[in-house]
Amino acid sequence: MDKGLLERVTEVFKPQLPLWACELTSHHLIVAGVNPRRTQITDKWAIDLPPGTEIASARSNVREALKQAGFKGSEIVVVVPDETARIAFLTSERLSKTKVDQETFIRWKLKKTVPFDVDTAQVAFRVLGPNRSGSGVDILVALSPRSVVEEYETLFDSLGVHAGIVLPSTLAALNLFTAPADDVLFVKVAPDCITTTVFQNRRLQFYRRVTDLPVYDAVYPTIMYYQDKLGGQSLERLVVCGYDSDLRESLELIRIKLGLTAERMEPKSVDDIYKPALGAVHMKLENTL
Repeated sequence: MDKGLLERVTEVFKPQLPLWACELTSHHLIVAGVNPRRTQITDKWAIDLPPGTEIASARSNVREALKQAGFKGSEIVVVVPDETARIAFLTSERLSKTKVDQETFIRWKLKKTVPFDVDTAQVAFRVLGPNRSGSGVDILVALSPRSVVEEYETLFDSLGVHAGIVLPSTLAALNLFTAPADDVLFVKVAPDCITTTVFQNRRLQFYRRVTDLPVYDAVYPTIMYYQDKLGGQSLERLVVCGYDSDLRESLELIRIKLGLTAERMEPKSVDDIYKPALGAVHMKLENTL
């Protein structure tokens, strides 16, 4: 991919990305920063959050994490749980040339299928190109309730930090992933959900989020969709973000039953817990230590 997924998805909002990112999950609070060239990690820090911690009550935790990580500046990318956003694929028969008209079309198309106010929602999108049938143009959309985005913005505003971009964890992590020409399945395991993303010929073709399922049960339906709906013949790679000892049994089951051997997402020298934050600030992997 000649540009990171995040850059394409969020280019309608802001041309310059902050050098720091903070991810909030139900279990952890993670902060990571890079140098101005985005070639080295300046620092990173992660702390455990007490069970049931609400966003509004996480202020002291965020302040401490920023302090421990050595955060400098006034702007940050905020990486939020995948469940805070709806990821959708749309097809337009005749796509308008202007961003404003494209966004209007997206809001109109999703109005009856999204369970929150689409008119006020935060929308980011990427035009993928002609669809498989050649009858239109496919669009990847990330949509979040405005109230959810504002909750995170308010938290950081109270600390004197501007949340320049707010985006879902999987889209952030995918900025560290360069999809090859072969068909690839990307699996991200988070504390509360598992997301599966299919790439074909370097193009994102499918995204699915599930909760309360083992890894194998989350992966298998995506592979069936890949074969039945996307015309896939053979997945060449299975890339996993979230790999640890607790996943080994599940990934071994995938290897035995589906013939796919999992590989960790690059850079392998960095714990997976930091990768969404580093992807959010466009860390360049070639110089990662």
